[in-house]
Amino acid sequence: MIGFTQQETVVLTRTSPSRLAYMAKTGIVVPHEDIPQPIDDAGPQQPFYDWEQILELRAINYLRQKTSLQTIRKIVAFLEAHCSDRCLHNKQLVVTDDEVDWIQPGPHMPQIVQVVGPANRHVGQLKLPAIPPVAALVNEVWDAARRSNVIDFERFRQRADSPPDQPC
Repeated sequence: MIGFTQQETVVLTRTSPSRLAYMAKTGIVVPHEDIPQPIDDAGPQQPFYDWEQILELRAINYLRQKTSLQTIRKIVAFLEAHCSDRCLHNKQLVVTDDEVDWIQPGPHMPQIVQVVGPANRHVGQLKLPAIPPVAALVNEVWDAARRSNVIDFERFRQRADSPPDQPC
């Protein structure tokens, strides 16, 4: 795989060369030195960024519009300590005022975990879980009806398949 040059990375991520240097220096996104370059490049070995790093830099650029780089470093530190993957680009993060929450998909419903909070209090705390997606609710009701000894499943099917009288 041939990576992306710094110049290409600047264009693809809308990040300045100085910001790339800062992120490399602080360890947030460190370019590769060992990605092969095209044969015709006779210059010195340049750092290259891979596709995942391009996505990561775009995610950081987006987060940077909502919060500080210091907060982004806290998010990365939290993910390094509590998660098998420190990437930001594959996480659903919600930034509000001085808090950052991570919405984690769950087997039954998503969980909301506070990643950054005021004065670093309550970090890692599980917040109230969100209501599961409608499809999960529908499947649970159908499963309950199928397993029930009280509900006539054929009558249930007829009623559940008919349109509602009034929306919520």
